[in-house]
Amino acid sequence: MKKKIVIDIPVSSDRCISKAMQMAVTICGVTSVNVDKGKGHLIVIGEGVDSFALMKCIKRRFRCANIVSVEEVKPPNPEEEAKKKKEAEEKKKKEEEAKKKKECKEEKEKCCKSCCDCCPPCCPPSCPPYCPPNPPCVQYYPVCQPVYDNYNPSCSIF
Repeated sequence: MKKKIVIDIPVSSDRCISKAMQMAVTICGVTSVNVDKGKGHLIVIGEGVDSFALMKCIKRRFRCANIVSVEEVKPPNPEEEAKKKKEAEEKKKKEEEAKKKKECKEEKEKCCKSCCDCCPPCCPPSCPPYCPPNPPCVQYYPVCQPVYDNYNPSCSIF
């Protein structure tokens, strides 16, 4: 059975808080120790922690320390945990889709700015993750090849 013990320690220096944490960790069964500086509380969580032994150890150094509360920490419900995990996955998928759409839109704008109106768009309506670069806007003319006639010695030009 895990317990959460909240102890009020009215000290302000980091050194004293550190010392109180070190003392709390020495008690058998303590798994974590936290400090709430705003309220001046030392929060000790552990399994089978003896609150009397903990207070005896802390009161040696800090005589004005008091227990605020002792609560049982309940393990998280597996159904609730699965539900939270599923919601987190859905949220992550939506963020990835939005990111892909944004990247596609930026690539499309970049492609359209780099060429003139005569070129086809670089991205089809359902844009892939990577848009290939646009072909250059160049008008192609047929290339003329020289034609060689058979040499006829009877014909000559002077």
